[in-house]
Amino acid sequence: MIRLGSIRGTTIAIDFSFLILVGLFVASSYNPRVGVQYALLWIPVLVLSVLFHELAHAAAIGLFGYGSSEIVLGGIGGVTVNRRSAKPWHNVVISLAGPLSSFALAFGVALLYTRVAVLREDRMLEALVPLLVSANFFWGIFNLIPINPLDGGHAVRDFLRIFMSDLKAFPIAVWIGMVAGVAAAIYGLRQRQIFIAVLMVWYVYMNFQAWQHYREHGLPGD
Repeated sequence: MIRLGSIRGTTIAIDFSFLILVGLFVASSYNPRVGVQYALLWIPVLVLSVLFHELAHAAAIGLFGYGSSEIVLGGIGGVTVNRRSAKPWHNVVISLAGPLSSFALAFGVALLYTRVAVLREDRMLEALVPLLVSANFFWGIFNLIPINPLDGGHAVRDFLRIFMSDLKAFPIAVWIGMVAGVAAAIYGLRQRQIFIAVLMVWYVYMNFQAWQHYREHGLPGD
């Protein structure tokens, strides 16, 4: 774990699994005909995109008065940890803050790209900026898939908790997640996005295990 520092009490760290993720993106994007420098653009894109996304979660948490958080960049993205007992609608906003921030970053950078000439004249920026825009747009869409552990899955469960007990909301959210995950996996296969398809299958399996635990023992953590 590499500690990067803190912002208003919220700590930021990078897990070594995130370095592996970055390495995989760089390796898979390497094209010997254009050189390694273009593949290396994934390093700032991934770090900036994931960190901005997680900071949005932490900012929403702080605005609702739940204090500082711990951000860890790792796995397939990042996680913002904050031990809180929040109102369901607060959690919905907190969950959606991440994907919305990704869309906002994509839109803002795209707007700058069209308005600021130097971004189109510098060769590095000309390659970096469109990649940053597309990566954040995809990251926002991906995280809105309504399956746990993605933001969309958390938002669906907490939205249901506004109207019903968690005992009823949890199984509904799990089944919505499994259906959405299967649909996303099929879409990934059709688009030849094998990594996305495999990841969705794994998420569906995780949710199926959660469903089995619920049937036998009740809500997880109870």
